[in-house]
Amino acid sequence: MPDHSQYSQDRLLELIAQCALKNEDAFKTLYQLTSAKLFGVALRILKQEARAEEALQEAFLKVWRYAADYNSQRGKPMTWLINIVRNQSLDMLRASVSRQEDAHTEWADDMEEQFSHNNDAETNEELERLMQCMKQLNEEHQQCLLMVYHQGFTASEVSEQSKWPLGTVKTWVRRGLASIRECLKL
Repeated sequence: MPDHSQYSQDRLLELIAQCALKNEDAFKTLYQLTSAKLFGVALRILKQEARAEEALQEAFLKVWRYAADYNSQRGKPMTWLINIVRNQSLDMLRASVSRQEDAHTEWADDMEEQFSHNNDAETNEELERLMQCMKQLNEEHQQCLLMVYHQGFTASEVSEQSKWPLGTVKTWVRRGLASIRECLKL
């Protein structure tokens, strides 16, 4: 009786070799055999189905492009596939965090630029008060407000990118605006 795991490994090796030759049927079969497990890898990292699906799609594009680079001496085929999906998922996660940090930095830079280009003392004073009020909010509330009002994201998009629940995002935006309004009244 043949060892099923060895047969699977041999089958994956054959499919990857065929993908290297740009055999579309082999690629489809490879996807059918491995996508469920690989989707689980992406989902564990990204925590959202839509983002995990996107990571899986990008990872399979890389498999298609780089199948010829696969070296069975360096690892099992499933390990290679998992690493591609894991790396793609981590890249997406890092990019999401980086975009949030960039939004925060961009906001501060834009405010500084407003100060330097504006000669109106009253407007500068208002901008300074707004910055001070924003600084009183915790970082997550600041990020939500900046993503919505500075970058133009919807609350749903903020929720999707940040992995915060949609209701939480809406609450943070509402409370953040109320806090800023209250702060500006003083």
